Amino acid sequence: VFIPNQTIPQAMGEKCLILDNGSHTVKCGWRSDKSPENLYNWIMRPKDRRRQFVGKQIDGCLDMSNIHITSPFQKGYLLNWSAQKTIWDSIFSDPLKVSTGDTNLIVTEPPLNFTSIQEAWDEVMFEEYGFKSLFRCSASTLTAFHYKQTHTDNQCCLIVDAGHAFTHIIPYHNGKQILAGTKRINVGGKHMCNLLKELISYRQLNLLEETYACNLIKEDVCFVSTSFYEEMELAKKRDPSVLCEYVLPDFVNIHRGYVKLPDMLDDPDEVKKPVPTKEQMIKLSLERFTVPEILFNPSDIGIDTMGLTEAIVYAIKQCPVNMQPHLYNNIVIIGGSSKFQNFKERIIKDVRSCAPDECNINVYRPEDPIVEAWKGGQLLSGWPGYQNIRVTKAEYEESGPSVCAKKLNDSIPISNT
Repeated sequence: VFIPNQTIPQAMGEKCLILDNGSHTVKCGWRSDKSPENLYNWIMRPKDRRRQFVGKQIDGCLDMSNIHITSPFQKGYLLNWSAQKTIWDSIFSDPLKVSTGDTNLIVTEPPLNFTSIQEAWDEVMFEEYGFKSLFRCSASTLTAFHYKQTHTDNQCCLIVDAGHAFTHIIPYHNGKQILAGTKRINVGGKHMCNLLKELISYRQLNLLEETYACNLIKEDVCFVSTSFYEEMELAKKRDPSVLCEYVLPDFVNIHRGYVKLPDMLDDPDEVKKPVPTKEQMIKLSLERFTVPEILFNPSDIGIDTMGLTEAIVYAIKQCPVNMQPHLYNNIVIIGGSSKFQNFKERIIKDVRSCAPDECNINVYRPEDPIVEAWKGGQLLSGWPGYQNIRVTKAEYEESGPSVCAKKLNDSIPISNT
């Protein structure tokens, strides 16, 4: 439960709001909070109703079947400002209760964002909302800052952000992004969800209109294979280690689907979920690991781009030679897709086979990779250098968008502090 200002008083008498504005979810909260509120960055509207659900209101939508979803993001970039401001208005009023005039804002944007979108972003935050100050950067930059502050001996790190629309691989040295090694893969959680919808709809039950339900299925049952062909053989044999049954929600007795374990109804002491008389169930086997596999082999769905392992090695090779061993040794994975079972192990295995023998391979996954960028923003808000890298409203009113273009360059230089 989100309770503003529940633990630590605001440092230096200033309020700071951290807003990790992803294309799938918004992670938002005050810097004094233990953890952020994690809300869908969508506007949901049941097709047979006029009412729309935004932010925390989505929890009150009991029937998610045939839900129509409006996203402010298109292909990973913020384009629908009307929808986004509707979502922000809801978040700023409840649960945050933001008074923008005396609040400093740290907000995330997609890596390599377009200048026109950045200028619109600054205009909205200063001229429409009237925030006291603004610092805008990518979630990867905040993650790199957090990693540097908590691993002080390491000057370099490679951030792998497996997000909803894209997957970015970005190397950093002392908080500064190395553009030559920055790589984007046009595959994300959205593509996996769409593929899963098609596979289930073709083989079993039409779920093409059930984006919300399929996204939950993906999160519940999918995993990354560390031995793809062996898993395929197990799937052919309908091995129980791969085959699973998934009970779909009917939004009357069951509001969220779940995996039905073989012994769920046999053990009288087992805590059982309510199962209706006529449960709607699907069986999943090879879909569980072939869907995440497209991140490592995008050509499987016709996307002509390198896979994740190849992109990691390519990004590191574009950096100075003396940095490369340190980047192999400090790979940080964040984003929703990084929570797949065996995701970390697959990266270690594949990168090890491509990297020089003398390089150590170390992959760090935070305890909660979805909120790691928000924690980086929380740490940044109390960092002494924060006062120098943000843009105040007075500076914006005096110099206009040029001061934002000059100071907000998606880096947090920390080598001299």
